[in-house]
Amino acid sequence: MTGFGQAQAELSPRLAAQVRVTSLNSRFLEVTLRTHPRMEAAELEAALRPLLSERVARGRVQVVVELRPIGRDVAGLVLRWDVASSLLDALAQRPKGLELAPLTLRDLLALPGFAEGAGELALAPEEQKTLLGLVAAARDALVSVREREAAALLPQIEGEVAELESFQRWLAGINGQLRETLLARLRERMTSLLEGKEVNQDRLLQEAALAADRSDVAEEVQRLAAHLSHLRDLLSEGGAVGKKLDFLLQEVLREVNTAASKCREVGMGERVVGAKAALEKLREQCANLE
Repeated sequence: MTGFGQAQAELSPRLAAQVRVTSLNSRFLEVTLRTHPRMEAAELEAALRPLLSERVARGRVQVVVELRPIGRDVAGLVLRWDVASSLLDALAQRPKGLELAPLTLRDLLALPGFAEGAGELALAPEEQKTLLGLVAAARDALVSVREREAAALLPQIEGEVAELESFQRWLAGINGQLRETLLARLRERMTSLLEGKEVNQDRLLQEAALAADRSDVAEEVQRLAAHLSHLRDLLSEGGAVGKKLDFLLQEVLREVNTAASKCREVGMGERVVGAKAALEKLREQCANLE
């Protein structure tokens, strides 16, 4: 869910704006706003979340709005050129040979005390409307970046899903042979314990049936198949599927753990480790999906 988008334009004859929208991974949608210089932003903040949520379902999203004066008279903003002069005087004392890039208005606006003195900058209704249009454009650019990242992740995700499907098929195979395997193992053990004496076949079959019932993973196999099929469907349908995938992967992990606790056949430990490794990679990859 990481991404970046930006847009810029003139809001009016007196102001221009640049909007940057960035996002980081988060389970929910968290929106923060930063403005420079400081401006009355309560109304803007209230409009941001519904605007962003039209195309962004989750992520820690930060909107940065930088305003640049065009005309001389910018209501609510006083530029202290004496502060800039003091900075230039101080820079003139720098050591010889230390070259600096020329100062820009953006540098000066970031200088404490340069833009101040008349309270917060207030936007006119038309200026705010245009600014929200810039936010929407930057949001769309952000979504495009996130979609490209998701498309690049898809082959990796499908590879991990295939690993889990392989585990489910293997589990179904050994479960079908479980009764015969346990019967042969019990017969061998009882023959060894009785030292060649005749084994009671009825008791042997009864014990084998009980052991097979305790180790039966047919339900886990069936639920795993259903979960993985649902996972494939979610990936193919697209859209905001990140939260659904999170919950579904928790269910898959639950079935893998239950199967591991019930069935302890040869090779089970290695296959469970492989399945859990695939699940962990899936969780990391799906954290980048909306």
